[in-house]
Amino acid sequence: MNQKQMEYFLEVYRQGNIQSAADKLYVSRQGVSKMLKTLEEELGQLLFIRNPHGLVPTDYANALLPHVQRLLAEYRSIASMSTLASQSKSVVTIYALDHIMAYLGAEFLLNFHHAYPDIILSTVDTTDDAALKGVLEKQCNFAIVTGEADKNRFEAEPLFFSRYCARLHRQHPLAGREKIDYADLEGARIVSKGRAYQCFRHNIDKYILLPGLNVDIVAETADEMIITDLILRHQAINLSYDYSAVLNNHPDIISKPLGTGDDIGQTVYLVWDKSTVLTQASQNFRSFLLKWLPANGKDKVVWPV
Repeated sequence: MNQKQMEYFLEVYRQGNIQSAADKLYVSRQGVSKMLKTLEEELGQLLFIRNPHGLVPTDYANALLPHVQRLLAEYRSIASMSTLASQSKSVVTIYALDHIMAYLGAEFLLNFHHAYPDIILSTVDTTDDAALKGVLEKQCNFAIVTGEADKNRFEAEPLFFSRYCARLHRQHPLAGREKIDYADLEGARIVSKGRAYQCFRHNIDKYILLPGLNVDIVAETADEMIITDLILRHQAINLSYDYSAVLNNHPDIISKPLGTGDDIGQTVYLVWDKSTVLTQASQNFRSFLLKWLPANGKDKVVWPV
């Protein structure tokens, strides 16, 4: 199975239709059909079953899919290495949980650029799961995520501890409390990051949905402009991490610690693939970040007074 065959197989799998796959690949329908037939002959297995609605993958195709995706990711990684090799600068790519890089701020980027002018930092805001997947699929050098990663697959360095918090309008009935427990949210309207994020699954599922608290989840979003607007209109309480909350100070919005017992937050980690030897540029980034955080007071999230 070569790269072209894998690309054709993956597109047919995604589209469930020969013509649609051909359109996406910018090739003829006959070319896709021929490639698919050749691949089935090489593998000695039927990959798709035709029905009135299109193509349905066989059990073999379903089992083959993750291997094809992983191999294509390796091809892309090798191709990107070739591209980078032609440049005078190295690139370190970081997939980080939303707003982590904003928390570090422009000063971090400027300081790093001053120290390592020949290294470009390429950062992407994303979810925890997508960041870790990016590391495994060699789409990025590092992930910055909350919670401990699988030690069998990843290496990790703790960066700072981030508390859960509730952001709400100063006139909200809960605004006078010293801290907010999940039980206090009974009947409240909530806006939070979605279920694609670990914090949603950890907090909302464990402490709100499973216990059966009656809450109105008005939206699942990481868009700070929308969140701020909803809070200011007295429409919602935002459940988030404090590193994100301190970035958007507003005179009418306050933050309160959120949590039950010892479960009050999570550590943010720098994570990389355990099986990968870090490049010199990646080693420089890791070393710089770990030293820069305490030197600039970013190893602890400071709440506004």
